[in-house]
Amino acid sequence: MRIFWCFRSFFLFVATLVLVSGCGFYLRTTTLGTYLSSVNIDIAQSPILEKELILAFLLNEVSASDSESADLSIRLKDSNLQKSTSLVVPREGLQEYELILQVTFKLWFNGDEESAENISFTKAGRVRVHPNQLLSTSAEEQKVRTELIQGVVDDFVHDLYLRYARQQGSESE
Repeated sequence: MRIFWCFRSFFLFVATLVLVSGCGFYLRTTTLGTYLSSVNIDIAQSPILEKELILAFLLNEVSASDSESADLSIRLKDSNLQKSTSLVVPREGLQEYELILQVTFKLWFNGDEESAENISFTKAGRVRVHPNQLLSTSAEEQKVRTELIQGVVDDFVHDLYLRYARQQGSESE
C-alpha cells in the first residue's frame, strides 16, 4: 500500500510539472540588468538615498553612469520627512511618533528629458521614545530612517522592473 502512495505522489508531481511547463510557465531569474545596462543617478542632495540607489542597481546588474544618455536617468525632485505623534501614554512617559518619508523622482529614458515623468513613493515607520533612554531613541530613529530609505528604493526598483517586464511582455505579444 505504501508503494502505491509513493507512485501516486510521484505521478501527480510529474503530471503537474508537465502541465505547468506546457502552459509556458517557467522560473524567471531576470533582473533590471536584463532590460537596462546603465543608469544616471543625480541625487546629490540626499547622499544616503543616492548610495542605496546605486547599490540596488548594482545588485540588479545595472551600472551607474555619469552619462546624460544612459538608458535611464533619475533625478531627485523632492524628498520630505514628516514626524507626527501617534501615541502618548502619560503615566509611563512613553511616546511614539511616526516618520513618513515621501520621495518623488523625475525619470526619463535614453537621454530624452523631454519625456520625463515624476514618480512618488511613500513609506512610514514608528519610533518609540522612552524618557529614560533618550540616547537609544535617536539610534532607533536613525534605524527607522534608514529602513524607510531602503523601502523607498526597493519599491522604486521593483516598480521599474515591472514596467520593463510589462513592456517586454506587450512587445512579444
